[in-house]
Amino acid sequence: MNTSGIFVVLYDDQTLSLYLREGVYGFLMAPVSGPISNRSRHYHALGDYSCIRKGTHVFFFLRRKIIYGGQVSFPNDNVGAFYINGSFSPLGKNANAQIYWDESKRACYTSTNIPGIFKLPNSEAEKCQPYLILFDDHLKLKGKSIISDQLYFELGKYPYPLPTNTISNMSFCTMTPGEVNTLLKLLRNSKETFSFENEEDVRLSGDPIPFSPKYGFQDIKTAMKNAQSEAHLEAFILANPEILPIDLQPSKTDTLCRQVPMSPFKPPKWLDKANICIYKEPYIKDGTIPNIIIELKINPIRKNDIEQAIKYLKWIDMIAEKRASEIIVYLCGPAINLSVNQNLYDEYKDRLKIIELYN
Repeated sequence: MNTSGIFVVLYDDQTLSLYLREGVYGFLMAPVSGPISNRSRHYHALGDYSCIRKGTHVFFFLRRKIIYGGQVSFPNDNVGAFYINGSFSPLGKNANAQIYWDESKRACYTSTNIPGIFKLPNSEAEKCQPYLILFDDHLKLKGKSIISDQLYFELGKYPYPLPTNTISNMSFCTMTPGEVNTLLKLLRNSKETFSFENEEDVRLSGDPIPFSPKYGFQDIKTAMKNAQSEAHLEAFILANPEILPIDLQPSKTDTLCRQVPMSPFKPPKWLDKANICIYKEPYIKDGTIPNIIIELKINPIRKNDIEQAIKYLKWIDMIAEKRASEIIVYLCGPAINLSVNQNLYDEYKDRLKIIELYN
């Protein structure tokens, strides 16, 4: 069974009931007509979408409750399982995508003269939904709910931070297999349900365009050349991992996560997070600790980058115990700075691999 999941934060019952009724979710983002600003969170959100695969479980968080949505539907297994909605993003422009899901007619928003673009209450900022996930439910769990404390009590047995208990200022995050399996067990045993009756006249119109690497995600050199930030490079790689060296490519049964806490609990601002984590069977600590960590750099790898990777390995030694030696950190960049002394990481040379992606 697929053990990947996304954890989506919502703020009102009507929106949740609409998404459950229609089996659609789209993160609200600013429309893009030109280059992406370095201050934009666009590629952070796209990176999360890019982790999603066919069969990924969708969980919604609403006012201290967690509600099950379903499993992601998609035609392909080995690329990011999301759809392109309109031309308000670089991907949308490349795909010449039309609008298939338009929430601008909802009473809670203010529509504009452009379909698919709307404003939130008491705001002049325009929003759209350039990427969508579609989901249905083969497990017959849609609408089942639990009190969120039930999940967090269960996760308390792991003395280290996980994506769902460190989510902060984010609309959704990816989940480790351990979190997914824990939540599925709790939901199966729950008798609580969330009603998804909704009379809003919002429907998916036609078949949206599925993501495909042909829209600009076809090789690592292009990714390295065009990436404006680490988040941008994450999105490139997660959406199409086949651009990675073959030793780093995940299998179809592996779970992908991004921005996974890799340190003791700290204030959110200072929490260390690894770029990409891959979880493989047999899982380590029930699938809460990754087997492979990929740390990405868009500039030549420097001494402090290696020190960061070593810090991850020292933390892994503490929490993974006997299986720590199985976990590999790949530090990837366009090149390695010639001034870096290899003695710096001799102690971890079997578990820290430096990859020059251009080569």
